Amino acid sequence: MTQETGGFAALDLHPSIVAAVMATGYEEPSAIQQQSIPIILAGHDMIGQAQTGTGKTAAFALPILNRIDPSKREPQALILAPTRELALQVATAFETYAKQMPGVTVVAVYGGAPMGPQLKAIRNGAQIVVATPGRLCDHLRRDEKVLTTVNHLVLDEADEMLKLGFMDDLEVIFKAMPESRQTVLFSATLPASIRAIAERHLREPKHVKIQSKTQTVTAIEQAHLMVHADQKVSAVLRLLEVEEFDALIAFVRTKQATLDLASALEAKGYKAAALNGDIAQNQRERVIDSLKDGRLDIVVATDVAARGLDVPRITHVFNVDMPYDPESYVHRIGRTGRAGREGRALLLVTPRERRMLQVIERVTGQKVAEVRLPNAQAVLDARIKKLTNSLAPLVGDAEATHGDLLDRLTADIGCSPRALAAALL
Repeated sequence: MTQETGGFAALDLHPSIVAAVMATGYEEPSAIQQQSIPIILAGHDMIGQAQTGTGKTAAFALPILNRIDPSKREPQALILAPTRELALQVATAFETYAKQMPGVTVVAVYGGAPMGPQLKAIRNGAQIVVATPGRLCDHLRRDEKVLTTVNHLVLDEADEMLKLGFMDDLEVIFKAMPESRQTVLFSATLPASIRAIAERHLREPKHVKIQSKTQTVTAIEQAHLMVHADQKVSAVLRLLEVEEFDALIAFVRTKQATLDLASALEAKGYKAAALNGDIAQNQRERVIDSLKDGRLDIVVATDVAARGLDVPRITHVFNVDMPYDPESYVHRIGRTGRAGREGRALLLVTPRERRMLQVIERVTGQKVAEVRLPNAQAVLDARIKKLTNSLAPLVGDAEATHGDLLDRLTADIGCSPRALAAALL
């Protein structure tokens, strides 16, 4: 078993769930996952206090999937989310983690979409229902027995649900479910209204609180670019043309992505290497030593593989794939700006990841400015600047040492020195 599978496998999750998690590139449990998963697996009610972006979706999705009976075609778990966007995000996460669980289906229930197909999916036995409170109450008015088989309830971002005025809807939903259910509540804050809900509807809940220790280094210049997922490699190549870096670390989520991007960079002439959990320790040490002494300029790494990496010449961090949580983002960009030096961190953001960008900004307390991908003129200007810098030291002695060769070449070809120089460019 590799280092990367050990963490989740040690949490008594079914091997098919562990395999699905590992396939996403999630390498080890976050703090909220380590503490919450055993509690939920054991069937306890729980109150989890954690910020969005700490990995809390997996903290409840994985143990709930572990407790689902795929042979029963009936709703078994209900996850309530304050917004359509979050409901879709959570439903997608469940589908991803259930990929190797034949027979498990997920339905997202939210306003703005036809009610018929949603209710049909529930009646047809979708085991996981992810819903916004308002739309779920609409369904309960059509069929008050739709939740009678649910034995796991999760309130995700409960404080946000109350801010949006869903208290009455929540009470309707509670009454439509068996009292013997397991109830898990996640909230960034615990105001009196949330504590009152817990007192009324949770039974001897366990408490999990994750303190945010996120702090960023002010010497690091941070920026983000909006890109589509299939444009990431070309975006990285274009950025490398214009960024003046000494050494650079590019973070991706999966082992395969480290190999793919490192290969693409090598094909373009960059001195690059991959660093992931499958790389032997002695090879890892060679990669790091090569980065330190300049034999390598770029390392493409996963989060776990880069742990403990301290190379002062790293001037840039590229977050090619979005980190799973704000603390991972801080750990990543902390690889630059060391020993009092300035650093630059760029984050590639796909349209679906805007929300995580907002979470990172909120938790770190720093705005990550948006910049544009360099256009063709910017790339050309950067190439000319690099060429100028490389030629400037050579010009002094060039005419004395190679003047005769230049005369011969221009005579043989029948062109001017300017035309010859242009051809060489």
